[in-house]
Amino acid sequence: MPFILRTIRKARWYKIEDVSWLEKGDVPADPLADLNTKANELSVWLIEDDRSNLNHVVTALAATRTHISNLDYALLDMQLLPELNIKVRHTTGGTPDEKANVSWHRDLVELSAFKVVELAKSILAKAERKRVPETEIRRLIIQAIASGRIEPTKLQESIRGKMGG
Repeated sequence: MPFILRTIRKARWYKIEDVSWLEKGDVPADPLADLNTKANELSVWLIEDDRSNLNHVVTALAATRTHISNLDYALLDMQLLPELNIKVRHTTGGTPDEKANVSWHRDLVELSAFKVVELAKSILAKAERKRVPETEIRRLIIQAIASGRIEPTKLQESIRGKMGG
């Protein structure tokens, strides 16, 4: 089964067992900052079950930033979304990588506050949370430029200057 990927700030997704004041079944508020919606929708990315497109998507997301830095993400089994009554719509992403935008971008739609909290609970309990280090991000972007997947002029000037382009 495929996964959905959402960029996060890993430090916000600490272990809830370490929070003594948190009631059982509740989640800290900080992770919700990584689940900001617009028009009750949340942008996510489809990752194939064999993860063959993971680096491609990570590179596309990193290429949208103003500087090269670590990229944190959560990977959640897409099979959990129907259990949360969350609908998924295929939409076009907004990265400098057109293939990624057309092939793998999705929106979680018709979200309520309750559904976003339930999604946060699922991410806390069941998602893989990973960090791609800055050095790997730099390598992936250079590789994407060299292969023609990303046009250097679509990158922020602050990144383009560090890519030698």
